[in-house]
Amino acid sequence: MTAQRSIRWRMLTLFCVAAGLLLAVCYAGFYFLFQRVVREQLDRRLGEVAAPIIADLVGDPEEKDVDLLDIPDEYFEVLDTSGAVLQRSKNLHVNLPLAAQPGLQTVYLKGEGEIRVAVIPFQVGEETWLFVSGESTRDADLALATLRHFALAVLPASLLATALVFGLCSNQLLARLDAVVRQLRQFVSDASHELRTPLAVLQGETELLLTKPRTTAEYETATRVMDSELKKLSRIVEGLFTLSMADAGQLRIAPEPLYLEEVLEESCALAAPLATQKQISIERSLDRDVLFQGDAAFLRQLFLIFLDNAIKYSPSGTRVRVTLAKDDDVRIRFEDQGIGISKADLPRIFERFFRAAPSGESHSGGLGLSIAQAIVQAHHGAIECESTPGAGSIFSIQLPLSA
Repeated sequence: MTAQRSIRWRMLTLFCVAAGLLLAVCYAGFYFLFQRVVREQLDRRLGEVAAPIIADLVGDPEEKDVDLLDIPDEYFEVLDTSGAVLQRSKNLHVNLPLAAQPGLQTVYLKGEGEIRVAVIPFQVGEETWLFVSGESTRDADLALATLRHFALAVLPASLLATALVFGLCSNQLLARLDAVVRQLRQFVSDASHELRTPLAVLQGETELLLTKPRTTAEYETATRVMDSELKKLSRIVEGLFTLSMADAGQLRIAPEPLYLEEVLEESCALAAPLATQKQISIERSLDRDVLFQGDAAFLRQLFLIFLDNAIKYSPSGTRVRVTLAKDDDVRIRFEDQGIGISKADLPRIFERFFRAAPSGESHSGGLGLSIAQAIVQAHHGAIECESTPGAGSIFSIQLPLSA
């Protein structure tokens, strides 16, 4: 718990620093963009205000209209080519301290502050005059100051809100990671346990064979035991590989048109020797001509998993019933009269290496139902289980005809 809290605080600190820097960069970028837009609007307005006044000056240069202008926060001058002031607006008591060159400038006027000016050349007869259109930057500066104050107020609040959201999300994320790590550790532990038993048997048989010469019958018996354990190892490894492919979303099926009743008949025939050995009958009630797009090999493996479990967990002299029905979709049921599954175990039966029955009664490696679920999901179907302890279980598979 202490380690988790330490990790959480480190993650929160790192996130706050990164989020703070990101928010600061975003706000700074937005501020400079807004500043640029405000300046461009002011510069454009200077030209728009100057245009009609210049037109009047060109039409009648002798008129002193500019001297009569008295607009708050707006200032105008008319200069000749030498920079001498020919006219000046009424509210401008001193010459603007600017360079007599065409273009945009920012000057400082005592008592007024910064003034943005546009120096615009125009022709009066054969002479070139300069018209100066100026406007105080007070309103623009006020808008920018308001934005700065807003950013200073919002930035900490945004950072706090982001930290709270991250804190809540990180708790959920760490809880999920912790669950995944626990599941992975349990999986490794269970897989090691499942692999250790057949490996120990193989090692024991090999050591016995190497200690001294054996009779032909003893060699044959040991070979059968080793073959059985190797097959068990092979099933476990193949099952783990299938599940790893399913986890990665790479369980590729090769769908082809097939009749499900034929695949079920083949599966029942393959399971018949084990059923005969335990004196269990396999009853079938299969709709005919159930055409389906699926992977025959995976479907056969799927059906054998349920048949194998039904036979192994059922007492001698009972029956296993297999039904196939076609409606809007396909429903396949495997019903046995076995030991059943308790309500407490029912939600976990599809977990890897989980056995509801005593481990001595199964040789499936605890992966069968997990593999079955992966195959059904690859065919876009679903599995349901109903079970009564001591009375048996019913596994229902639903497969869409459009799969």
